[in-house]
Amino acid sequence: AGAAGSTAAAALLGLGYSGATEPEVAITCGALHVPRLAEAAGSVSGPVRMHFDARGAVSNLRVVPQAEQSSAPAGGDVELRVRAVGLNFRDVLNVLGVYPGDPGPPGADCAAIVSAVGSGISHLKVGDAALGHGLAALASLSKSDARLMAAITDSLSFEQACTLPTTWCTVHMSLLAARPASGHDVLLHAGAGGVGLASQEYCHFIGNRAMANVGRPYKHFYLHKMGLAGRTLSSRDGSAFALG
Repeated sequence: AGAAGSTAAAALLGLGYSGATEPEVAITCGALHVPRLAEAAGSVSGPVRMHFDARGAVSNLRVVPQAEQSSAPAGGDVELRVRAVGLNFRDVLNVLGVYPGDPGPPGADCAAIVSAVGSGISHLKVGDAALGHGLAALASLSKSDARLMAAITDSLSFEQACTLPTTWCTVHMSLLAARPASGHDVLLHAGAGGVGLASQEYCHFIGNRAMANVGRPYKHFYLHKMGLAGRTLSSRDGSAFALG
């Protein structure tokens, strides 16, 4: 429906669009633009980072060269060679300029190789693969407080590991605040999302019975296959909550 909608919208606006059906079309000053992946310019080599001159649109992002670290990390810090980055809604709000306050440069959740360690660090060493929160991690190089990083084994790929830090921290802190006891029922909102799926695993680990609300039928089906058969509610039907 989305692809057909883009083409139909262009036709309704009298733009004479007759190309192949596209899932997304941007109309700027009467010109039509469609998204395409392209190779980075050959002049961009070595370490790079994502940069924007002003917030307000994702199109303001561009890849620029990044300088190598010129000094040893401070005590308690680690330097990272980033291998994969997990995007969060916070990063989108940051780039669009609608995040409260100044969130700093985008990028946090990452998986990386530790390239240098400061003093006082015992759980990480140079060459370790690690996951956690990096500073401005949408880059080849980043740094972090070592307390925000944890070593990983080859049971996790870098791409898998970078999706975990914020999701699992959110789940841990939420259930820590709720303090459900073993055997309690726990209602999860948006159960098919990243936090919702992680919450189900966490609830299983601590002995809670999870139930979840979700929207579309395929999400109900997916959660049923995940062990929540008969324990999903519709987030689009208020009557599902009428009995508490």
